[in-house]
Formats: sequence, structure tokens, C-alpha cells
Amino acid sequence: MKKYLLVLVCVLCVKFNAFSQDIHFSQYNENPSLINPALTGAYYVMRASVIYRDQWGSVTVPYRTYGASYEMKFKASEWEKQDPFKTKLYKKAYNRLAGGLSFYSDKAGDGQMGTNVGNLSIATFIKTGAFSSISLGLQGGIIQKTVNYSKFVFSNQYNGSTYDTNLPSGEPTGTRSFVSPDVNAGLLYYYGKEESSIGENNHLYGDFGFSMMHINKPKQKLLSITDERLYTKFIVHGKYLIGLPHSNVSLAPSFLFQQQGPQNEFMSGLMVKYSIKNDTKYTGYIKKSYFGIGAYYRNKDAVIASVLLEMGHYALGFTYDLNVSALTKVSTLRGGPEIMFRYNTTNKFLYQKRG
Repeated sequence: MKKYLLVLVCVLCVKFNAFSQDIHFSQYNENPSLINPALTGAYYVMRASVIYRDQWGSVTVPYRTYGASYEMKFKASEWEKQDPFKTKLYKKAYNRLAGGLSFYSDKAGDGQMGTNVGNLSIATFIKTGAFSSISLGLQGGIIQKTVNYSKFVFSNQYNGSTYDTNLPSGEPTGTRSFVSPDVNAGLLYYYGKEESSIGENNHLYGDFGFSMMHINKPKQKLLSITDERLYTKFIVHGKYLIGLPHSNVSLAPSFLFQQQGPQNEFMSGLMVKYSIKNDTKYTGYIKKSYFGIGAYYRNKDAVIASVLLEMGHYALGFTYDLNVSALTKVSTLRGGPEIMFRYNTTNKFLYQKRG
């Protein structure tokens, strides 16, 4: 029975590749380029991260996904910044731009179905108030799809007792690799209010965004008899970081909703962050450090346990998916681990250029 199940899965992977899900991670807040181009440069002067995910190793050949991204603000020293005590003044910037580069690679199942994605992002920011702004982001890139047909097994290759991969499959296979252009865009509202004084812990940061991915509906060419296109994906997302006054605790709720053709995904959860060390606001030599623990839920699929350690410029995150879908009988709750490393710089220009 297990053999027949694997055969069915392989056939579905080939026939319905155009409806397959995009690359995604459980640590969705750590992969802004996959969610919304308008998030580029929203939180840090410079941000670089790498991520690795291993999934379904308890069921079949593991699905492995890698990713790396880099983003930065352009001319960050000219972004308007002024401390509450008027001791430091900055030149006002009318041209607030940020750019980013990202690359992701995914290998799935016996057929080594691969997806490689490379993107360039740019975002512009417009102040809407003392603590708020909106940003518009555009992203362009390429998507490469690959597959190894020789790894698939089909019903026509059953010789009466076993499956013989040397027998003709009778399936209309197409190209083994192709590249398509990709266009994405998004809009973001951001609010950020720092704590009124060191140790108050009354900060509030948040964003709410909407994006459209695959606006041009890239062609999917793995089958020779079809002219399928990748569905445009619509994403709505939001997150907050809420400091509980006069404590070392902050709450970080977030959600993500994605709709792509007939497929949709909803994730939400909460991380509780404990402040290990406060930063020095005016010298910048000591950076704030957090330890966070949280739980998230991917609708009808998984419960996700999450741990995050942020030490100044560095962050290390780990999640593990506990599968709770109909596949539980085979997976026995085991979804897969995911690990992330990030390096970022805060606005160093907060600590110089006295007026």
C-alpha cells in the first residue's frame, strides 16, 4: 500500500506542478523578501540572514530549503532622526530608499523537484507622522524550476510483480529545467515608538502590509502538453512588538495569510521576549538583547514551537513543526526543523553628528 501511495504522490507532483506551493518558512518574519518587497529596509540599516529548513524526513525523501538575503538603507545618515532632547540634529531626507538581494533554493521529494529563486528588491518610505510611515516596494527576479523524471515511478512501469523504471512511463514529460521572470509588489504601513526612557520598556512597534507576488504569472513548462502559469499570490501580514511597561517582557504577536489560486495558508502566533540586557541609548556601545520563546499555528497543518536569541547585532532562531494534519498517521507529528542566523546593524547615526 505504501508503494501505491508513493506512486500517486509522484504522479501528482508532475501533473499539478503549476499548483504547487511557493517556497515558505515557519519563521516567516525572518524572510521579508518572500512576504512583501515593501519590508525591505524597514527595520535595520543593514540586515543579512541565512536560513535552512528540513521537512518530511519521517515520511519520504526530505524536502530541503535554503535561503540567504541582504538588505540595506541607502544614505541612511540622511534619514531624518532627532532625539527627544534636541542634542543631535540630522539632515532631512526626501529620498528614503532601501534595496535588497535574496536567493532561495528548494529540493522536494524523490523526483528532486527543484525551485531556485533570485530577487532584487527596492522600497521607498514616506513619513506619515511622528512615529509612522508607509512604504512601497517593488521586486523583480527569476524563478528556475528543475525536475529529474528518471526518479519518478508510474503505474505503466509495473511489470506484474515490481516497478521497473526501465519500462516506458507513457507520461508526456517535458523539459527538465526552465527559467521564468518574476514581478512582485507590496505596500506597508509601519509604526514605531521607542521607549520614553531607558528601562521604561513602553516601546511599541508594528506593521501591516499587503503584497502581490507573481504579478506576471510566470509560465510553468515542466509538461509538454500544457501551458500552465503560476497563480498570482496575495499576501496580508502584520506583526507587533509590545513592551509591557516597567518589566523585562515584550509580546510579539504576528500573522500571515497567503492565497494562491485554490490554495491558501494562514499562520498566526505569539512570541514572548525577555530582555536580558538594555542598550545604551546615546553611546551605542551596548545593544539590547532578548531571549524569546513562542508558539505558532499553521491552519490544518502544524503547531510550531519557536525559540529566538538576539544578542546585539546577532540573532539565532530555531523552530520545529509538529505535524497535525491528516498525514499524522504517517508522520507521527514529526514535521521538520528550521534554523536561522541573522546579522543586523541598528541606526549607527543615532550616536553622532552633534548639532
